[in-house]
Amino acid sequence: MKKLSLGAASLVVGISTLFANGGAWQTGVPATGSASASNRNRKTDVTIENETLKIDLHPEYAVVEVHYRMHNTGPRAEQEFFFPVERWGKNPDADTDVKGGDIGHYQISVDGKDLKWTNVSGAKEEDSETASGKFWQQDLHTIKSWKKSIIPFERNQTREVAIHYGARYAENDESVSDDSHISDATFAYSLSPAATWKGPIGKGEIEINILHPEPEDVSIEKPKERFQKINDTHYEWTFENLKPTLADDIRIIAHSKYDKYPTGYSEEDLSRRASYVLREHQYFLDHTDYDATASSTLAAQGKHNYDVVNIKGDPTREIASPWAEGVEGDGIGENITLNVKRPLPLYGLLIQPGYYEYDEKEPWLKNNRIAQLEITLNDEHTFTENIPDERFENPYLIRVREYTKPVNKIKLIIKGVYRGTQFRDTCMSLVELRAPLTKKPEIQAAR
Repeated sequence: MKKLSLGAASLVVGISTLFANGGAWQTGVPATGSASASNRNRKTDVTIENETLKIDLHPEYAVVEVHYRMHNTGPRAEQEFFFPVERWGKNPDADTDVKGGDIGHYQISVDGKDLKWTNVSGAKEEDSETASGKFWQQDLHTIKSWKKSIIPFERNQTREVAIHYGARYAENDESVSDDSHISDATFAYSLSPAATWKGPIGKGEIEINILHPEPEDVSIEKPKERFQKINDTHYEWTFENLKPTLADDIRIIAHSKYDKYPTGYSEEDLSRRASYVLREHQYFLDHTDYDATASSTLAAQGKHNYDVVNIKGDPTREIASPWAEGVEGDGIGENITLNVKRPLPLYGLLIQPGYYEYDEKEPWLKNNRIAQLEITLNDEHTFTENIPDERFENPYLIRVREYTKPVNKIKLIIKGVYRGTQFRDTCMSLVELRAPLTKKPEIQAAR
């Protein structure tokens, strides 16, 4: 008999629920950047002959690889190497620390060998240039820090330095009652600290790759007119003999800001849990207005049931559990059918694959997650989505392309899974539908 790894008794869908009547909170890493030779303006004889930088934009974070060819023009030296990281300061109004407040999986190597590093804190918290929101006025702060290493250089030696890390996008979000105001999700990389090395950067190449489902929503805010668009998901900037200044620092909007409102505040409206999403000149309706049936369902375990209705993510449930298929093995071929009550064209599906619980990673790790999903609309349009094996904090968007008819039936078939560490139950925690709207809806804001 299959047994599912049980998590905590309640599912918190978003961090905004940490505030009773609303609030403001920060997530991610405000800035990273090129390494500097010192944090005290010390002289160095080391130059950067070549720098290559690759930035991969994933749904919720950026993965960065930097390679330097560095040459010592002076005598033997134990060269300090400071990699900058800027973090949000403590938010006195939030119940938790900043989510993703430091970079992850930081690695540095020299000539292919890993190098040790230590964290060096900067001065006490400083005022940030980021303005607080229009609803919740706060004094926002950032903390400067560095990942410090020591790189030995012989006279006239050239060394290859490589850095790899991940950073959650920085946001400064707000909520008022049931209304959410989500800021731009940004990634910042400062080239200007490289000016502390001797001379200019000899040659440089920077590439940006968009690996999330909405490349059209990405914009390079700065520097202006440096990057060349190669295609919809790839940008490049090459340069020679650059002594970088603040004007060369990079700031990318990975996801643009949006507002989200309930479609109404009557008991009937709130029971439907439908929301309007407003983003620039795009308008959407997010909803779960469908009846769901599943090919199989795992038997209940105590107070936990795994019925397919759980994919609606009803926050009023006494105990929040996902849907879990109920056959032996990994559940390949098991499926869910959604009969949509209000047929509309589909912009996409928002899903939370696996057994998701806020701040509880164990259930997600121990149980299977969907790796590949076959989706059929109206029994006539079929496509397959490969889903990254990531524990998404926000629902993962599956775009619907090349199909514009109103959708009244959706079939989701499990075609591949990522194995759990302990159990082989394949789970799905949420399925929402996102429909595009042709005009701006009427909004009843909380205030």
